[in-house]
Amino acid sequence: MGADIIDEFEAETPYGKPSSKVQIIEVNGRKASFIRRHGPEHTIPPHMINHRANIYALHSLGVKNLISIGSVGSLKEGIKPPAIVIPEDYISPFRVDTFFDDKVEHITPEMDDALRNDLRESALSLGIEVHFGGVYLQTLGPRLETKAEIRMYSRFADIVGMTVGSEATLSQEIGMRFAAICSVDNYAHGIGGEVPEFREILERSKINQERTKAIVLNFIEKY
Repeated sequence: MGADIIDEFEAETPYGKPSSKVQIIEVNGRKASFIRRHGPEHTIPPHMINHRANIYALHSLGVKNLISIGSVGSLKEGIKPPAIVIPEDYISPFRVDTFFDDKVEHITPEMDDALRNDLRESALSLGIEVHFGGVYLQTLGPRLETKAEIRMYSRFADIVGMTVGSEATLSQEIGMRFAAICSVDNYAHGIGGEVPEFREILERSKINQERTKAIVLNFIEKY
């Protein structure tokens, strides 16, 4: 099973340009849109991602369901890298991206249970084990976290990353359902005695890439 890129174009939004060209992919007759949040060459650091442009561009194409895919660190020794987590909730205490600049409006943030369940079913149908549940905590980046920070975060969350909170909030503000597939590529700083190195994280992420890709393509085709 594979995906064909049937179109690719630059998108313009009221919030500037998205991180990359929008790709339209097709999986056995079903279409999906894709943006590389870190750019085509993975050169955009997490604190410089234009989340508003990315989400708005997808919304303008009529996207109703957004699946975020990205690398995270494990805050629990029981979530051993390499692993895949489909979180049930998120914490974003440091960066709160919003479309609501000019009006007073609020959302009640959440992960979409129906999407989460479909992603789990997609993984199970392929024989891929996932951790279903847990809390994602978003930090600012680009640096990784101190041991003291991780000790604090681990009391409240299960995985740590730099993007999902922003993408989840913006998606829901603009009317899209949201879920995430998180590739656990390292233990966070001090968990299991580990000191994470960026190059090692990238190497480990390659182990999860094929499994994550398979889950998403199967989801597009069947769910």
